[in-house]
Amino acid sequence: MYELSDRIQRLREEAVNSKTYMKNWGLQRHLYYTLGACEARLRGETNTEIVASGMTRTIDSFTPVIIPGEILVGFTIGEGEHYFIPQEETACRRALTDNGATPEDIEKFLAFVKEPPANPVPDPEPDLTEEEIRTQQDHTALGWCCSQNHSVIAYKKILEKGYEGMLREVEEGEKKNGPLPIYRAMKRICLSACDLGKRYADKARELLQQADSDHEKADLEAIIRICDRVPRHPATSFIEAAQSLLFAHILNTWEDDVNANSLGRLDQILYPYYAADREKGILTDREAFEIICALWIKLYRDYDVQQSCIGGTDAEGNSQVNPLSYLMLDATEALGFVRCLSVRYSARTEKEFLRRALEVTANVGKGVPFFFNDDVMIPALEYKKIPHEDACGYTQIGCVETVIPGKSNPHAVSGQINVLKTIEYILCDGYNMNRPELKSGLSLGDYESLDTYESFCEAVKKQMAYMFDQSCIKIKKTADAWVHVFPRPYKSLLTEGCIERGLDFNNKGALYDYYQVCICGIPNLADSLTVIKKFVYDDKRYTLTELKEILLGNFADEAVRQEFVRKAPKYGNDIEEVDSLAARITDYACDLLEEYSDKYHMSYHAQPFTFLWMIDHGHATAASPDGRRAGEPLAYSCSAMQGRDHKGLTALLNSICGLPGKKAPGTISAIVETDPKLFSSHNIDLMTDTLIAAGKKGLSNVQFNIVDADTLIDAQKHPEHYSNLAVRVSGFSQKFNLLSPELQNHIIGRTKHQCL
Repeated sequence: MYELSDRIQRLREEAVNSKTYMKNWGLQRHLYYTLGACEARLRGETNTEIVASGMTRTIDSFTPVIIPGEILVGFTIGEGEHYFIPQEETACRRALTDNGATPEDIEKFLAFVKEPPANPVPDPEPDLTEEEIRTQQDHTALGWCCSQNHSVIAYKKILEKGYEGMLREVEEGEKKNGPLPIYRAMKRICLSACDLGKRYADKARELLQQADSDHEKADLEAIIRICDRVPRHPATSFIEAAQSLLFAHILNTWEDDVNANSLGRLDQILYPYYAADREKGILTDREAFEIICALWIKLYRDYDVQQSCIGGTDAEGNSQVNPLSYLMLDATEALGFVRCLSVRYSARTEKEFLRRALEVTANVGKGVPFFFNDDVMIPALEYKKIPHEDACGYTQIGCVETVIPGKSNPHAVSGQINVLKTIEYILCDGYNMNRPELKSGLSLGDYESLDTYESFCEAVKKQMAYMFDQSCIKIKKTADAWVHVFPRPYKSLLTEGCIERGLDFNNKGALYDYYQVCICGIPNLADSLTVIKKFVYDDKRYTLTELKEILLGNFADEAVRQEFVRKAPKYGNDIEEVDSLAARITDYACDLLEEYSDKYHMSYHAQPFTFLWMIDHGHATAASPDGRRAGEPLAYSCSAMQGRDHKGLTALLNSICGLPGKKAPGTISAIVETDPKLFSSHNIDLMTDTLIAAGKKGLSNVQFNIVDADTLIDAQKHPEHYSNLAVRVSGFSQKFNLLSPELQNHIIGRTKHQCL
């Protein structure tokens, strides 16, 4: 592995510790986007053209900044960074003036802030019934269409065509379908984007003429040479490809924020340019490593879900690992900060590559990279009728969500369904146990009539069917309402299907338009049903009425809670009885989503993933038979409930592998907590073999946290000593000291596996 050069060390320090330029840029973006959008509103343009006007005004007006020593130029816009403009008018004027805004633009902006022009297309509201609103208030069947961020656009196309080539493609679509607003918006964006690089080239010329002592002449000349070509024209070298890709990503964030707008399979996208330059003898691996480091630094965020992916297989099942795959691992390790990176692998992936990826996971110690199994994920996408060749091109966005890059709108995390609530609704005739005024489930009559375990499970299935139906209805209603609220002409430009059909990305323009539905509480429901089977139906130790009183009392008798926790099997320990139950629950959930896909003419994908909502759903859920007290968090995704997996890593993986991943293209997500000793040099080969074996048994996705509980506890007490300690939280990595105490406690409580 290469060491970081002095240049990269300085750029890393600037990105991690000095956010001034990012704040200034966030301010500029907000200023110019607001001016462009408001001016378009005054002209009475459509919402699509309003977004394009905001985009083009920003591209045409911003002040380029070149940091001394930069290899790549340009800045993304992160979530919330456009709110840096002070609210108080005098301070606002000063901030805008200090950032180069003209007096005319400042006056226009302040006038628009005081009295925004009316939108010619009023925002519609989803037409939810009282019943649908109740299920939302109860944190049980939350359903909405996620229409923002969460994408991977066609970066490969920009590298091959440039924005001039894209402009010609838009003009061809317009000839076919007529002068639609979407085409007018796309053309405006293409024309402005063609000059994005030139803005930086001109800035470099200005600095060169000034003989600025902070900038090296060779660096400025390189920026001029590269940015005079891209992104207007196709990339012709590795450095041009990296810069063009960064520009394309920057524009995506200017339209739609950084959050979960990801980059896809970078080792595959950039490899042809790397290979060509290597063959010509104009690029060394050391230089390629430095360019990758520069790109990683440009993408740096404290909270980063701009995923990149390496590895994977082609349509014939052959490994696509290449030298860039290794260099990207090397850069991730050398930089030592959180850079969201995933690894695709299969039974045919080189063991050496997997071993190296696990080494980086251990050495970086921040939960990256994480792993996706092609032998499960590709069939899962095919199960939802995505053709094999496109399924083989899948990548991840945000945390663990799945997307076909440049071809799909995945509507990730569109809805949340807390299946653990089914037990409350059975025992309370459809009412919330802790809020008896709120009826969010089905009335199934007297629960005491459920005289067999099988009849109780049937009641669970009826409640699940109702909850899934409610969530899917709300997803459809919000999707229909928000078509005009969130037009995305830039995403449309770089998503297959939109130009061809003349449709917006958020108006079913993408070739694959689907909705990933989060399913929460699967491990808790499996554990709870196992307790009910043993103590109510098999041993007859408690009646259902007595069980209800125990839960209403929030386990007033600790001995009873301990009995439920310790004397019934728990998911995560390779115990067939409870693991098969978790698998059946998941399988039924997938079947329900297939049924409602047909019913509502939508494509709902199962996504057994909780993000941070295991905390929110826990707050809204009464005590449960698995021994969880009221208000406590649920299990993270498909990991075992905190502290319940005690038979070792192999047992936990066997439990997870038993879930029907091939029916859940949104990913069977799990975080595995391990003691650092398991990833020592003595054990890394064993861990590699374990990951390969788990993949063959059906593991879909795994994320490793490699830290011991004592370190986390000490970091809670003395955060000043652990400023760089980062952990895998919930599909993303974050510095531990930036998490809430509740999340910190949740992570500390997860079992730290010390043995296989």
